[in-house]
Amino acid sequence: MEEDGRSAAGPQIRPNTLFLPSTYFPTHEENRFTHEGDVARAREFFLTHRPRNLEYLLFKRYDWMNAHLRPGQRVVEFGAGSGLSKEFIRHDGFQITDVEPRPWTDAVADAMDPPFPPGSIDVAIFSHMIHHLPNPATFFASVHRMLAPNGLVLIQELNTCFALKAALRAMRHEGWSYDIDVFDPEVVANDPRDPWSANCAIPELLFTDESAFERRIPGFRIEKNALNECFVFLASGGVVVRAKTLELPRFALRAIDALDGALVKLMPSVFAMGRSVVLRKIGGD
Repeated sequence: MEEDGRSAAGPQIRPNTLFLPSTYFPTHEENRFTHEGDVARAREFFLTHRPRNLEYLLFKRYDWMNAHLRPGQRVVEFGAGSGLSKEFIRHDGFQITDVEPRPWTDAVADAMDPPFPPGSIDVAIFSHMIHHLPNPATFFASVHRMLAPNGLVLIQELNTCFALKAALRAMRHEGWSYDIDVFDPEVVANDPRDPWSANCAIPELLFTDESAFERRIPGFRIEKNALNECFVFLASGGVVVRAKTLELPRFALRAIDALDGALVKLMPSVFAMGRSVVLRKIGGD
């Protein structure tokens, strides 16, 4: 991996299910977590308690994006959910949207059909949203249209390493499928009627082979593609759904973060639960 997070040559990892199935989708009723999709409750909990573990995780997920923002840009997050990105992203022009109306969002917007004129957005942000998309190829075509020339897409997502799949399977929280072509504009990767339908393999399938992404999703260049996150994620207790966790001092969280970095570098297919991606629009208006 190069310093900017872009892989030096070819795929970073290959889909690796080990003894887990290549396709697994639990129903919402099977979910062992409570309050699935309750973003209002998640927002109230965070703003009231500011749990250290979760705050550290969210800082890690959003703070890196600040380095890619410039004054005067129009910056929009899609699928903002509980809207906690505004606690970490520092930009006067930052707007947050969601597919459903929320008191804390600036607008209602469907990322599959964004209500913004062509070329009107300088930076589009997507955090843990792409694995919910019904059709990634159609999504990226829509994003390309609304981006200004040379515009950026900043993505923080899941990466379906073995540890993440094992945790998802144990808690029956969300599923995955490697048995789809995420680049096919006709594929149905998630239930379009269910905003919480999740195929957690989508980011891995999209970004593991950078040359395949740039070939099959024209108009974008990958500028960053970095794997990250493991025990910092698990220690957080979750963002929307919550599990009991022991609140840790900041020095302990930094130590866990350092351990994550070593484990992700050593065995990404086992430990890398997260992925940070920067795409730049190329070509077109």
